[in-house]
Amino acid sequence: MTGIVFKDGDWLETGQTGWALADRGVLLGDGLFETMHVIKGKVVRLDRHMARLTRSAAELGLPGPRDSDSIAKLVAELVARNALKDAIVRLTLTAGPGLRGLERADGLVPSLTLTAAPRSQPPASIRLALSEIRRSPASVAARHKTLSYMDNIQARRQARGQGADMALLLDTRGNVSGCDCANLFWLIGGEVYTPATACGVLAGTVRAEILDSMPVETGAFGLDVLEGAEAVFVTNAAFGAVPVVELDGRTLGSGELPARINALFG
Repeated sequence: MTGIVFKDGDWLETGQTGWALADRGVLLGDGLFETMHVIKGKVVRLDRHMARLTRSAAELGLPGPRDSDSIAKLVAELVARNALKDAIVRLTLTAGPGLRGLERADGLVPSLTLTAAPRSQPPASIRLALSEIRRSPASVAARHKTLSYMDNIQARRQARGQGADMALLLDTRGNVSGCDCANLFWLIGGEVYTPATACGVLAGTVRAEILDSMPVETGAFGLDVLEGAEAVFVTNAAFGAVPVVELDGRTLGSGELPARINALFG
């Protein structure tokens, strides 16, 4: 990634940036991040991103992020400096430098970084492969968008090795949870379904918009529900909603987005 980034109050060229050797985000994954779609300088669903970040920071005992207006201004300047009109901006908040070991020092000095990249064209469809990795509903890393992403990375590696685009994960009880970087939805009998957050689901910003826009049945569902679904699709902030066409080489759904989803993101 080349261009200009924002880090801890300074605008820097990417070649000038670096993490403190004692930064807990680098050493221990002690931090959070948000991936945001930015169009012409404005963050799509900014309030939802900031609300999730604020909730997670409070639960994990991290210093709260800046207010939404400050972040919005920084993002607008960031994409302008990089001459981007349709961008993906990553906000990374770490616990900052600390002492050796697990204990955080008193008076944390957090680190905030913003980076931007051109947004890639969303894929026309997604092929899934079932991962052997399971999500624990009790896991902090499952419920929050933390820097501890190794399960997701390994699940994606396995899926790509099987010729798929993305991994589908179950929770430790065998219920459908979601994908390595996306929430999962499906349509049966004209009704929209998605796993409940109690199934180790990260509450995505696009997921929240769908739940606020239409009736959606949430709960604990076995993998078999997908076999008879009329449509299956995945959602995240970077690509909106994309239909799923395969799971482990077997055809799923119609391969198209439901009309009501297209109306939101089409």
